[in-house]
Amino acid sequence: MTASLLPVRPTPRPGEPLSSYAVRLADANGLARGRVLPAWRHDIDVPMRELSTIGSLAALDPGAATQLTMDRYPLAVRGHGPQRRHGWRLHHAVAWVCPSCTVSTGHRELLWQTALVPVCLRCSCYLIRAGSPRIVVPAPPRVLEIVQGLAELAEASVADRGARQVLYRRRRRCQYLATTIGQDSFDLGGDLPPVDLAAARAWGAYPCPDPATVAALLVLTSPRRGRGSRPAHLRCGQSSVFTDADRDRLDWFLTRLRQNVDHDDLRTDHVPSMLPPPQGEAERKPGAWLSLTRAATALHMLISQANGHTETPGAAMTALGVVGIPSCILIDGIHAGQGLREQDGDLLTTALQQLLTAGLVDYQRRRDTLRPVTRLPGTTLRRLPTTLATIPEFRRLALAWIWTRFTHGPMRSSPWPTTPDRDVATFDKRLDPETRLLLHEMGQQLLADTDLLQIPATQATWAGIARRYG
Repeated sequence: MTASLLPVRPTPRPGEPLSSYAVRLADANGLARGRVLPAWRHDIDVPMRELSTIGSLAALDPGAATQLTMDRYPLAVRGHGPQRRHGWRLHHAVAWVCPSCTVSTGHRELLWQTALVPVCLRCSCYLIRAGSPRIVVPAPPRVLEIVQGLAELAEASVADRGARQVLYRRRRRCQYLATTIGQDSFDLGGDLPPVDLAAARAWGAYPCPDPATVAALLVLTSPRRGRGSRPAHLRCGQSSVFTDADRDRLDWFLTRLRQNVDHDDLRTDHVPSMLPPPQGEAERKPGAWLSLTRAATALHMLISQANGHTETPGAAMTALGVVGIPSCILIDGIHAGQGLREQDGDLLTTALQQLLTAGLVDYQRRRDTLRPVTRLPGTTLRRLPTTLATIPEFRRLALAWIWTRFTHGPMRSSPWPTTPDRDVATFDKRLDPETRLLLHEMGQQLLADTDLLQIPATQATWAGIARRYG
């Protein structure tokens, strides 16, 4: 018998596991969870009949229901065989939760069931094992940076064989280090948690069950570490100390920016939240938004200095709408005035030239203009095919597409920061030319309406056009 459609159907959250969504769906309708999904289901190897049941109850298509499970990930992530061994997935008896948001809101994420994400990126703290004392321990920026990159790599591995190979090799390195590491073979420093050697030794067919230990192992096996924080048998010897040439390069770049400020009226408002990709790359690679957003933050700080102001990294990130992203050596070197490395200088120089060639678009104005737009105007909906205009997911991704197209920023800077950039990229590839043109015209009209008012895009600006765009 086909399950009946429930009256209250919450929308799945980005990264939410099927078990968590089943609880929310059941609670919203006053049902026991077992009526929606068996209590012993662990978000993997979910039978199609159970996915069909949830789809019928919540009006989800099979693809949307599968997105909530581990089944869409490759074997390198979800593990091999019926027991799901030798992957990144934790043993089914191990559950990681956030001591902050899980306790208060019940929030859980699908990738918390893997050793790839031992921290909560929302709360910037280490996860804990379910049932452990709820102690919130903040994670340092470099741990958040590594975990963010691994989470994006896991999503890219769904379609990218190269990403799967990277994850496979990384797991082997972590497993080897976990079985050989000793208290006298490394120095973690004060910004990493202590390693539980007993938990580390437990890394075998399944990853280590302790999230803090996993975080330390991920840092120690990261290719972007300094000499003092890695074991002797894993050190790469790469130094991050700025040279005299780096300091001269920073002074030269600031001199060039001052000339652009005088002759081209260059301002920080002309910096998008994400710089264009390096020359020779037609599109951004999976996960590249973070590095390009950091570069945009660095350029924002440099232009501010060229205009005679002192700006902190936090202020630059706030202006670009990307508050909370981890810092990096590029940003720290500019903030401290220590230098600008050659590869970073080439990236900023190329990006600056592209911005000047494009005519110095006021991206800050575009961000202020488009941020209050939370729904498609009626005139646009009437011109869309009925099959598209009635789909909430299409309307949401259409607004996200307009944001990324006109602000040149990642979804992290948008009103929907949890929407993955990969979803917008997939949406862009599937757009037919007529719909693409219609959405592009809508974005142009939104910006044109604000320009006609000839005042900054503030609350007063939007009072005049709220009736049209909501």
